[in-house]
Amino acid sequence: MTYHLFGNIITARGVAANNRGETEGNRTTLPKVFWGDELHVAVSAEAIRWAIRYYWQIMDIPVNRQWIEDEQDIIWKNKADEKGNIFNPKAFIDDDVMGYMEAKPGKGNEPFKRRGALEITRAVSLQSAQKIEITFNSKSGSKGKKGNKDSDAEKAKTSIYSTETITTRFQYGLAITPQRLEESSRVVDVLHAVTKLANVGGNHARFLFDFSPESAIFRWTHHPVPQFLYCFEQPEKDVLTASRLRQLIECEEIPAEEIYIFGGYAFTEEAQALKQMGVNVEPSIRKGVKALSDKIQADLGKKSKKAATA
Repeated sequence: MTYHLFGNIITARGVAANNRGETEGNRTTLPKVFWGDELHVAVSAEAIRWAIRYYWQIMDIPVNRQWIEDEQDIIWKNKADEKGNIFNPKAFIDDDVMGYMEAKPGKGNEPFKRRGALEITRAVSLQSAQKIEITFNSKSGSKGKKGNKDSDAEKAKTSIYSTETITTRFQYGLAITPQRLEESSRVVDVLHAVTKLANVGGNHARFLFDFSPESAIFRWTHHPVPQFLYCFEQPEKDVLTASRLRQLIECEEIPAEEIYIFGGYAFTEEAQALKQMGVNVEPSIRKGVKALSDKIQADLGKKSKKAATA
């Protein structure tokens, strides 16, 4: 039967901001989405995917698209074949896990494409956008449109600009089916990556916001849907709960043994009650990831070379 790994991750509290420099104009805003009837701050799935790929790169796991910090750009590790295809999912984990698509110009030309096995949701802040603070400053820079010094730049030197910040935690979900991979054991490398993210890509990387999990919930299952994404709530200050997950386990919609709870949430009374029902609960994320990795490897019958030495 097909296995699936689902996850719901929440970060520790931090100060999020989009520092100026990547956008034009005198106002730098945080991306937002409606959550229920309120606006919440968001981080794109693409930014998280960038961070996962970069983690593999610094861990010397072969990736095709390598980030060059000095040039602020990527280079391709693979050489194009006779058809012009630069991708190789057998050799490179990012081509395998994240997929690719390169359109070829000309009528009738088929694009090089592979759908990524890893799906990631947009990260959403626990606090609403009502908690955003706006700071106003003068001298917003010396660059005009597209970096050219012009009359707009001169005006900008004496104008007022604003920057949005918010103190919050972000949560996001993920899903991956290892049987869709060229190397199914790479699902363990995904697990290691999402539990060790330092920061995410884009403007969000211009300030330090620890995107590693403060708490994480995973489900290793044959069931094709996760059912518990965005389950973390914080109804009271510093009290984390996952009441919807608890309800699904109590009514036996989700088998307790399929759930793995790691991190700070494991210390709560709610998590300890779930442990009594058969949920795998481990306060140490490092130890929890190792236990889940061992379970995945045993079920898939393969070892991840990098995970075995991590």
